Formats: sequence, structure tokens, C-alpha cells
Amino acid sequence: MPEVKINKELPENKRVIKSADIKKYRLDDLRKNCLALFNVTVSTFDGAVTGLTGEYTISEIKNIINKWKTKEVK
Repeated sequence: MPEVKINKELPENKRVIKSADIKKYRLDDLRKNCLALFNVTVSTFDGAVTGLTGEYTISEIKNIINKWKTKEVK
């Protein structure tokens, strides 16, 4: 049987490896640690994630919070 070599430097291989290591958390678990993880208060966290359900990665919530913080107040 021929030996198959995988080039680990290919971008598509890096994406697969990264996505396998990313853990998703429930919002209530992220909320409990929002000051340490996102440097925001519970009230800021609550405002940013209002209406969201399910599980998210830490980086996904960081992006959501940053977008929410820069939204124009109406």
C-alpha cells in the first residue's frame, strides 16, 4: 500500500485542525465568567447577547460583544 503524506502547511488542513480544537460553551457559563473572559460586566454581557440561544466559542462572543459596544445608540 502506498504511503500517504499530508502537507500540514496547507491552509485547508490548518482550518480543520483549528476547528477541531474550538470548544463551545453555554451562554450562562460564559456569563458567569464574563469579566475574566471579555472584560465586561454582567449587564454589558446581557445586553450584547440578548436574544441569543445555544452554544458559542469565546471568540464568537468576543466578536458579538465588540460589535454590540460599537452600535449607535438610537
